[in-house]
Amino acid sequence: MVDFDEVTVKATHTPMVRERRKSMDSSQIEQYLGFLGQKLADMQVTTSLILLGGALMITQIGNRKATQDIDVVIATNDRHTYQAVQQAIALVAKEKKLPPAWLNDDVTIVVDQIGKPKAPKLWKIFGNLTVYVPELEYILALKLFSGRPQDDRDIRAIAQRLSLQTRAQAWSIVNTYIPNAQLGFRSAYTSQAIDRCFPN
Repeated sequence: MVDFDEVTVKATHTPMVRERRKSMDSSQIEQYLGFLGQKLADMQVTTSLILLGGALMITQIGNRKATQDIDVVIATNDRHTYQAVQQAIALVAKEKKLPPAWLNDDVTIVVDQIGKPKAPKLWKIFGNLTVYVPELEYILALKLFSGRPQDDRDIRAIAQRLSLQTRAQAWSIVNTYIPNAQLGFRSAYTSQAIDRCFPN
């Protein structure tokens, strides 16, 4: 089990031009993660990921059919391991004719700001790749913190799964996961998202 509280992700967060990508459904997400796990095994590298974004909504909630990329946090505090994972991602992209950013860790910037999941659970193991998923409360907090209208559908789907109906319940989730120092400058966006998605 990875202690994600001890993980320091060595992402470089270089800006990336996003080309038009082909969509991936649930089975393709698993297939491509399987390719990555095999590539890591070939390289004799073992690592773990935290699954986030659209890929998580597709595989865990089922309210979407497809996504254009797989958002992850690469759970390692070792620079060489991180670079090896990036190399494996690039090799899968080349061999399977996928866009370079078919799997990316851009979301790490946000996770570094607000903190990592409190209780990630093992989802699946793909060869040398172990994939964890955060608790749904964490995902809800992330999406409310973002405050984007395009996330409203996901917010409502997660809230239904968690049997949350009120704005007070939503704020309780936000306050559990989002530090006050980070919430401050986005509180208006979060408030608007809560007002849109929670009737009471």
